[in-house]
Amino acid sequence: MKNITIAGELGSGKTTVSNYLITKIDYKIVSAGMIFRNMAMKHNMSAKEFNEFIENDPHYDNYVDDTIADMGKNENNIIFDSRMAWYFVPDSFKIYLYVDVNIAAERILNDKKRINESYNDFASAKQNIIDRRKSEVLRYSNFYHVDVNDYRHYDLIIDTGSADKQDINELVLKSFQAYCNGTEYDKIWLSPKSLNLIENNCDDENKTLKVIKYNNCFYVFEGKNIVKNAIKENRTLLSVNTLYQEEDILPNGITATDFIMKNK
Repeated sequence: MKNITIAGELGSGKTTVSNYLITKIDYKIVSAGMIFRNMAMKHNMSAKEFNEFIENDPHYDNYVDDTIADMGKNENNIIFDSRMAWYFVPDSFKIYLYVDVNIAAERILNDKKRINESYNDFASAKQNIIDRRKSEVLRYSNFYHVDVNDYRHYDLIIDTGSADKQDINELVLKSFQAYCNGTEYDKIWLSPKSLNLIENNCDDENKTLKVIKYNNCFYVFEGKNIVKNAIKENRTLLSVNTLYQEEDILPNGITATDFIMKNK
């Protein structure tokens, strides 16, 4: 069986999914975050402070990454809970979990298990998530020349903001099994609440859902009625047929970025 790598936003539920999977398949969890947080604690720093401390020093990242890369080459049946494991274990089943920053802040604020990431209020929790994400994106870009926000790196993307935990867990397992069996599965699942409706000339009766990802937000390019109906029906996840990213050329011949700037 292939190894699994789980990346994603802070507070997106990576640990929850990992813990579920090991109850269903004979895998073990290797968490880069725990290794990283232990190093931060040894330096008497928070995770955010340690992130900023090592932005220009790849030594600590190399220690974690070399360990993951070596395990990925020589061992099987591992779930790597790591934002960069998809890169260092390239033949893995690559999962990305997305969550809106406001939902993530609420989760982290209420998660008493994060003893080294406790906050006094929602605003400080939210700002910490934003700051850490910027630091990580910069570090990964500088050290590895990759954009972790590029969804083309991943085999499965799920928005965990609104869906029930059990539904997400089962969707991940079902998708992984399909991947291993070589059968088709839907690769991108977003919450209708995460999809911004914008005015454009596209036909609202489209049978497929096409979405633009811009600045870590999602805008409906085609299929507005699909989203509206899903919200009325209280559906928590929608399969996205096509996801355009910022520099992608749309069917109308302009970039996704230009389209958003024109219609937003």
